[in-house]
Amino acid sequence: MKIPLYRYRVDYLTRYSDINPMLLFAQKYEFIETEQSPLRRCYANAIILVEEGSGVLLLNGIEHPMQAGSIVFIASGVPHQWISHNEQLMIHRCAYFDWKYTNRPDFNYQKDYFASIEQPFREEWTSFFPSLKIHTVMKVSNISIWLSHYNAFTQPPAVLGARSPIESLQYNAAFQTFLYQYLSFAVKNDSWYEPRIAQILEKIESIPFEQAEIDIYQWAKDLNIGKSRFHQLFKNETGYTPKEYVQRRRLYQAAKDLCTSNLSVSEIAHKYNFSSIHYFSRMFRNVMGFSPSQYKARYQ
Repeated sequence: MKIPLYRYRVDYLTRYSDINPMLLFAQKYEFIETEQSPLRRCYANAIILVEEGSGVLLLNGIEHPMQAGSIVFIASGVPHQWISHNEQLMIHRCAYFDWKYTNRPDFNYQKDYFASIEQPFREEWTSFFPSLKIHTVMKVSNISIWLSHYNAFTQPPAVLGARSPIESLQYNAAFQTFLYQYLSFAVKNDSWYEPRIAQILEKIESIPFEQAEIDIYQWAKDLNIGKSRFHQLFKNETGYTPKEYVQRRRLYQAAKDLCTSNLSVSEIAHKYNFSSIHYFSRMFRNVMGFSPSQYKARYQ
């Protein structure tokens, strides 16, 4: 790649980006029996993943069935209402954000961003929207990878409302990385969805990771996809190469065990077939941003 060289007598045009995404707040929300949100509008944009359960989203007057793996973009100002099924209560992962800075005087709490449909709505406080065409409702099969993104920018209760500038940068950087991956998946174009890759992702979810690493190229061959084309399609769909994807799946499952089991770090490294605890720790830090011990202390 040729790197542009700057010299005093040769100047270059510059411009600020039209967008500078800023995370406002993120949370995990669990519905209780008979719960439904009021019909409301939000001054911010939202990307919401249904982690578990099922229900219905009423979005701009249209009903959308929701299930685990549904991921929804709700633009600011759009009327919407969530209704959870009582037998399969929904759990949401939520990210609320602005595409660029929006001045809203006296907004200090999450509740300030929502207005019921009966309340007056101040259009000047709605978030700017760039010229993107986004699929509003989609389904993802690799839920654990999407959850890992949400984990990275969802603040622990101990730091809510008391973040340092460094922590704010950390969480917003993680959100912007997530937003890039999300838009790569959600922006409308003629090749946004590849059903053959979806089949392979489902197979990866159903067998041990070490076996998936062996079988993945044979699956592609069985679907008449050449190796280079397979790499291209797989990265378009997931944002990762096949090897990176399987490796990350192993690490995300290990992260889940760190928070939900009594296994030691050494036992988890052995369980997921890492050659040594040192290699496991290094790979874990590269992906999660923390050592296994730090991650367990932070999120358990």
